[in-house]
Amino acid sequence: MLVYTNIEDLRRHYVRRTPKMFYDYAESGSWTEQTFRENTSDFQHIHLKQRVAVDMSGRSIRSMMIGEQVAMPVALAPVGLTGMQSADGEIKAARAAEKFGVPFTLSTMSICSIEDVAEHTTQPFWFQVYTLKDDDFMRRLFERAKAAKCSAIVVTVDLQVLGQRHKDLKNGLSAPPKLTAKSIANMATKIPWGLEMLKTKRRSFGNIVGHAKGVTDPSSLSAWTAEAFDVSVKTLKDTE
Repeated sequence: MLVYTNIEDLRRHYVRRTPKMFYDYAESGSWTEQTFRENTSDFQHIHLKQRVAVDMSGRSIRSMMIGEQVAMPVALAPVGLTGMQSADGEIKAARAAEKFGVPFTLSTMSICSIEDVAEHTTQPFWFQVYTLKDDDFMRRLFERAKAAKCSAIVVTVDLQVLGQRHKDLKNGLSAPPKLTAKSIANMATKIPWGLEMLKTKRRSFGNIVGHAKGVTDPSSLSAWTAEAFDVSVKTLKDTE
């Protein structure tokens, strides 16, 4: 039985278990990756000051987030391709968040669809969207989120222009993964991952493929994504 006591234990297990293209996707950023590194390193500058001789018997980290009771004031952030990190990964993450009592945020770029997650959970979850130019797709996406009883929409406003992710290009990242000599050799070392993936039908972008006009497979998705983001979005302050 494996015992995990901290995040680093989980990371070591993750790198052993997951194909390189998907590990690198989650564990890297675009261009120089400065922002990615600082998303972690900045927390090292935060120190908690201990208070002593204080009654700790009634301590609690329960709180409210946008009107929802939570076990602690955090939420699981949206992560694309979670269902390729582990088979049905978004469903697993949503169920874990529900069990613990914190919100789960489903990414538009998830493998499991909004409907998949709603079918396998009992509590409302949050849904993340981008500012896209395809108004018809966006309207239907919001309708699907409403039908799934999502309790909040999380809008990504800092990704109007996609940054180049060097590792993704070198790894040939795709969902499902492209079968090349390099990717097959790597996936052959990830037997538990492969056996799980064989058992699921969810291996592509469930919220987009078959829903966005003209997107029927991974190759057409790439072309759609390249043109989808609305680079003209402005804040109210910018329009004054």
